[in-house]
Amino acid sequence: MILAKIDQGGKEQWTIVEEDQLYALEGDLYGSFSRGAEVGCLSDARLLAPADPETIICCGLNYMDTVRQMGVEVPKEPALFFKPRSALVNPGEDTCSLPIASDTRYEAELCAVMKREAWRVAEAEALDYVLGYTCGNDLTLWDLIERDGRLTRAKGYFKSAPLGPVLVTDFDPAAVRIQGRVNGETKQDGTTSDQIFSTARIISHVSQFMPLRPGDVVFTGTPYGGHCPVQVGDLIEVEIDGIGVLRNRVVMA
Repeated sequence: MILAKIDQGGKEQWTIVEEDQLYALEGDLYGSFSRGAEVGCLSDARLLAPADPETIICCGLNYMDTVRQMGVEVPKEPALFFKPRSALVNPGEDTCSLPIASDTRYEAELCAVMKREAWRVAEAEALDYVLGYTCGNDLTLWDLIERDGRLTRAKGYFKSAPLGPVLVTDFDPAAVRIQGRVNGETKQDGTTSDQIFSTARIISHVSQFMPLRPGDVVFTGTPYGGHCPVQVGDLIEVEIDGIGVLRNRVVMA
């Protein structure tokens, strides 16, 4: 099933997508729901980021080729950091660079959105707690990593986490192709089969020290070719097979 969150006359609404048609989602998004009345066309809709997170948690250094590219040690456990809710960016909306930095980079990622509270869950059961999957873009003010010696400003800044375009519920995250493009030029082309830690492993690991709640978002890392510099005016596209294409243009905030 494909779900989309839309702006319907100034009101947020979750919908069910069937081909290009949108139908109202009736019931509980995180429980039992059904298809309601038709509300419009996907191609005409103003899409919103398909999640309602309290927490956005991200896993860095999660592809072997990326670790080699950066010349760092292979992590023994998922390397995690947070982004605030203010980092979320809707599909088609502008994402940001900031004047406090001079080197902005993007990272194409598969993201999981939770459907029920995951607290101390086993890896074998972790995917049962996922509502669906979508495309994500982890924007980073790269030069602030070295300047600060930590990730808070570099990763957690305003409008640094585009998400979308839709949420796919029946989806296997194990061997999915991820592509990243800047102004139509392919910069990344990899698969989640190259991950060091699977989506299930990341969720289980996080749940050992904090609960993941319905609507929370888990970024699962970027394949080789990420950390590509972008400039104001650039159009970034993140494409994941079976989900779609997330497009955002870079502006100066």
